[in-house]
Amino acid sequence: MRLQKIFNSSFIKRSAVFGLSAAGLFCVCVPVNAQRAGGARDQQSVRVMDRIDAQEGAQRLEAFRQQRLEGDFCFDFELAHKPRRARTVRYQGRMWGTWNEVGPITRFSVQPAEGDAEAVVELIIQNGEHPQVWMRRSQQAAFELLQGVALFEPILPGLLYSPFDLQMPFVYWDDFIYEGPTLVGATRVAQQFLMQPPEASASAERGIVGVRVGLDDTYNALWRIEVIGADGEATSRFAVESFQKVQEQYIVKRITLTDYPSKDRTTFDVKAAAVGVALDRYLFAPESTRSVDELRPLRMEDL
Repeated sequence: MRLQKIFNSSFIKRSAVFGLSAAGLFCVCVPVNAQRAGGARDQQSVRVMDRIDAQEGAQRLEAFRQQRLEGDFCFDFELAHKPRRARTVRYQGRMWGTWNEVGPITRFSVQPAEGDAEAVVELIIQNGEHPQVWMRRSQQAAFELLQGVALFEPILPGLLYSPFDLQMPFVYWDDFIYEGPTLVGATRVAQQFLMQPPEASASAERGIVGVRVGLDDTYNALWRIEVIGADGEATSRFAVESFQKVQEQYIVKRITLTDYPSKDRTTFDVKAAAVGVALDRYLFAPESTRSVDELRPLRMEDL
């Protein structure tokens, strides 16, 4: 069905939970003292596997799109790439996030934890109905707009994460199939939606026929994502593993992305965070020449 522009405002009046790309990849939400997404029926056991109707499904997806933190944010994080048959390789990074008139926008800086200190990649990721990604591999270089196959290439050699993974454009795709409830772990119930790419989009040309999104039945928080290939099988899986409260708001603490063909994994782990801050909007402009080295908020909280 086509996602309708309808939603209940009570769905979005809650504290947000963020991991990597609040501007895309990691914008989820856990309420602190808010009404549950499923209403009164959620007073029952969380293991009740109730189906929802198409209208409520559209409402939940739209509410998920609207989730955001109060204020801007900055995270220090570690990426641990875990090949199936080789040793773990670690990367360190920082991300800054805010929202503009188009939607959420995030800037990243990532580099190897050991070795070449100059091997830095920076990305600016604009999400929303008209997503864009810019990248540069040197602070002296200009940001370049990425298109087509470049959106699916690893941001650094050996990493699983690509601009597509960080951006999550499928959150804003109009067409979806509601697949019903499923268990996440032993107790949590997630409502599953198969998001379908627009014709002639970069995702469709890549052979992606859908992206399965699992939203917590109680809090409408993101639990997992599966990318579905042309053969109908999942090619990768993104799973939220833990959350943490920071400065009175909740963020995603740990996320793992698994590549099914190779069985390789990359884990994202937030090491320090500041939320509710105010960032200079020029930081998110592709024409920006500002160095990001000095842009660490003073009130970062170690996690």
